[in-house]
Amino acid sequence: MYETLRPELITATKKQRRLMEIEPTSVVSTEMFFQNAFPYLEVRRPFILGVRDRIWKPTIAHHFARLLHANTGKLTRVYTQNIDGLTNAVGLPDDKIVSVHGTISKVACENCGERMNFNSFCDEIEEKIKDIY
Repeated sequence: MYETLRPELITATKKQRRLMEIEPTSVVSTEMFFQNAFPYLEVRRPFILGVRDRIWKPTIAHHFARLLHANTGKLTRVYTQNIDGLTNAVGLPDDKIVSVHGTISKVACENCGERMNFNSFCDEIEEKIKDIY
């Protein structure tokens, strides 16, 4: 993603575009996000909508965790760094899942914490965030 980043397509100031040219990962930095959320949302748009549309499917490892819990009761926790929500999608109880970096399907304002329905959020992304790909 970062190797093919095209800052000239992203809704940003000249200074922000220059920073993305020098350091492409800045597009997903919290500093950039709090200055201007458009770069992050434009780059992540396909991922966000793909989660909603269930483009990605749980793997055998996700299903194994569910079976371990359902058939033996021996599953204590699943720790995941992935934000795609696939661990939740197989039907594990929320109290068995620790999403270290959160999950994209649980949306809340970074400033005030107000929650938003994920499908409503996706509708807003689809309607208001331009597709740069």
